[in-house]
Order: sequence, then structure tokens, then C-alpha cells
Amino acid sequence: MSDRYIIVVDAGSTRIRCLVFDSNGDVAAERSAPWSYVETGELSPYVRELDADAVWESTAQMIAECVGGVKIDAHQIAAITVTSQRQGVVFLDKNDRVLYVGPNTDLRAVFEGAAIDDAIGQRVFEVTGRLPSFLFTAAKLRWFMQHRPNIYDRIERVATLADWLRWKLSGELVSEATLAAEAGLLDIRERRWCEELFEELGVPTPIGVPIEKAGTAIGSVRREVADNIGLPGGVPVVVSGADTQCGLLGLGVSHVGQVGTIAGWSVPLLMVTDTPVYDEGRRIWTGCHVDEGLWSLESTCGDAGNSYRWLADTMWAGETGPFEAMDSAASDIPAGSEGVMAFLGASRMDMSKIGLQAGGFIFPAPLTFSDIGRGHLTRAALESIAFAVRSNLEQLEYVSGVSTSKVAVGGGMIATSSWVEMLPNVLGRSVEVASAPNVTAAGAYVTATSALDGHESLLDLAEASAVTSTLEPSPLDSAEYDDHYQRWTEMAKHLEAARV
Repeated sequence: MSDRYIIVVDAGSTRIRCLVFDSNGDVAAERSAPWSYVETGELSPYVRELDADAVWESTAQMIAECVGGVKIDAHQIAAITVTSQRQGVVFLDKNDRVLYVGPNTDLRAVFEGAAIDDAIGQRVFEVTGRLPSFLFTAAKLRWFMQHRPNIYDRIERVATLADWLRWKLSGELVSEATLAAEAGLLDIRERRWCEELFEELGVPTPIGVPIEKAGTAIGSVRREVADNIGLPGGVPVVVSGADTQCGLLGLGVSHVGQVGTIAGWSVPLLMVTDTPVYDEGRRIWTGCHVDEGLWSLESTCGDAGNSYRWLADTMWAGETGPFEAMDSAASDIPAGSEGVMAFLGASRMDMSKIGLQAGGFIFPAPLTFSDIGRGHLTRAALESIAFAVRSNLEQLEYVSGVSTSKVAVGGGMIATSSWVEMLPNVLGRSVEVASAPNVTAAGAYVTATSALDGHESLLDLAEASAVTSTLEPSPLDSAEYDDHYQRWTEMAKHLEAARV
């Protein structure tokens, strides 16, 4: 039996999870729950807000259930850490009461963000490394200023979702560079709060909240919380980074030029750089790595895993184990899906052009002369995600001027074996596949281990802890997929012009 355990709270895009890792880095217990949302009464379906009380109660309950599920002496819990979705933010008043908990899917500030970008978009991009502004904190603050002034006037501090959950556990409110950067709160070159930019925009800044390094213990679980969740007093609370950046740690992606992707709801590809690298076309993002001397360049595939889930709900809902059935059906279809192409949202990142565009499936017609079934549609959907990975990888290489011979991949999509098997052939590169999907939680576990054991190098520990297997491309299969990729790319260009 393990001599110690570490709890990781992973507040992701679709669910919040609690995992208990043993000293070998294996998951000993896991619980998850969907997010609880507030009924806002807004007319727009794009306004989303989390229920703070329900989120905290659910988190505390999951921690208690995990601790009980391991069936160990609670004193063997050595630390607890939190990672969270990017762009998720919390507004607090002067008494630290919650005024707003916004997930990364809250798009209320579209017009406010557009106004910011029209006025000083280039400056925002140079400071924060990301556009469009409507996704990030400054635009949301402006929305409250214009539409909910009674709430806006009470905002005293801004925190990320992980910051807030750590504060609920420990009573210490601190942030971390990747979390702050992904919320649009950080001057990424200097790794400090972008106070001057926020003053220029006329919105409050989180002055006074310290920025700590990932792998720093900031205190311990408060006694009243510990009693509620079944922990002894004194369990250290450790700072971790944003979920995608923790995913890179879980994959062992820690050297300049390395590329990793966490293939889940979205499929972001991040390249490690030793200096901030900016895209002149403002299509992709620049951010921070958890290591203070490194940065990242990101090109994301967008609505990838989420579109695959939609396909499961739409065409495979009657199946027991729909994703297993989809995987099996896709594996029976040859490469190229016999001419079927999918355009369900996975694409090359271009944040300079935002809007809906035409999509769907394209297949040989008339159907009298073809035998297209849902297996074809499923494989085409998986191929489209792989094609999008290649397209975004090529974009990263173009902007950075650095070529890579391999890509590390983790996340929920690696449970689909047919997708994993096609990926090296589509990319024409080696693919290092994580041993388990939950690389984000594994990366957070690494930060807690570093804090407990006093490791000098978080990156060395991450590299040593990552467990991956390498898949090599087949020259013949890669050549075939080159043709399919070119066809898909050309069709995507035609559809891009058909915005809706």
C-alpha cells in the first residue's frame, strides 16, 4: 500500500473532478460531477454563470468521498492541489463574498470585447498574448460595469477559478502565472499583473494578490474545512497551473521546441519556447509555461472533442457504451472514409476571424451508388480532428520557425484507439501517447510532489514522471493520408468562405 496520497481537484471545462494519486503516481480513487449553473434570466443563451455555493459543496463532497473510497488513514493524505479551466474567473467583494463565478463558456461580453479590440487590440495582444478580448476578464468586467453596475461597484478582487478553490481550502488567496495569463490578467513578458493595461481600460485590477510559482505550498487546509471533508489539520495546499499547462507537465513536455496536446473538449497544441513568440497575424496565442524561464505558443483545434461527443449523442445515443461502439465502427472503415469528409468545428486556429461558418459532412452522391453509414461519418469525424491537429502543428512551426519530429498527446480522445492509431500517419511524425488520459491531473500531482519533496527542478520531475508509449508513422499510410489531408484542407477553404 502507498505510504502517502495526494489529492488533485481538476476543475475542467465540462466537469469538476477529484482524484487521489498514490506515491507511484497511480489513481487510487476518482469522483466527478457536472457543473452547477445559475439561472441568470438573461435573454442570450451565451450567458453562463456557475453556482458558487453548489460548486464548493460538490467539491467538498467529492474530496470526502475520495478520501473515504481509498480506505486509508486520512493522515496519509500528504497534500492537496487544484488546477482549473482557462478563462474561468471569480469576482469577490471586499469581504471576499462571491459576486460572480464565470466559466470559460460565458460569452456575455462579445460586444464589450469587440469595443476593446477596436480601440487598443494590438496593445492588448502585445501585453497578454491573446485576442479576442471577449473571452477574457477585462471584457467581462466591462460588461458588469455597463449592465450590472450595482455588482461592478462592489468588485474588490479578481481571482481565477483555481485560485478561488484553493482559497476556500486554505484561506490564502494567491494566483499563479499560467492561470493569470490564461484569464488575460497577466503581462506575459514580465509575469506580473497587467495593471497599466487594466487602468487604461478603466476596470479594476487584482492588486495585492501574490503570484506564486507552481509547486509552492501556500498554507494548509483550514480546520473547519478539514473536518467537513475528512482530512486531518495541517494538510498542505499546493499551487498548480492552468489545466492545459498542467497537461504539458503530465506529458513531460518541458524542453524548448517540444509540442504537446491535451485532446479533450478542445484540442490545443502548445509548443515550448524560451522567449515569448508572437504571431504577427494575431491568429494564435502566446502564453506562459509553468516554468518561469519558459513560454508557450498555442494553436488550438477548437471544438474537437466536443463535436465528437455531439456525434455520439446524435447518432449513437441508443448504444450501450456509445464511444466504444463508435471506435469499433470507425476501425472497420478504411483511411479516407471512402470519400466522406467531416467539418464539425475542428479547424486551424485563427482568432483574427471570429464567427460561425458552414459545416457538416460531405460525401459521394448520389447515395444510390454509395454505401455510406454512420461508421463512415464517425471515422471522418475522427480524421477531421487529426487533420486539424496537423494543420495547427504546421501553423505552430510556421510562426515559431521551429520544426518538430514528434508530438506528445494525452486527454480523453486517447481512449479512442482508432484515432490514436491514425494520428502518427496523418502527422507524418512520431506520437508519444500518455499511458492514461488524465494528464492534466497528473501534471498537478507533479507540482504537489515537487512541493513535498523539495525538488529543485519541476521540469526534471515532470519528465521523469511522464509515462508514454511511442507510435511511429508508416511511410505508405502517411503518403495516403497526405492526399486525404490535402483534399480536406482544400474543402475547408471553400467552407470558410461560407460563414453563417
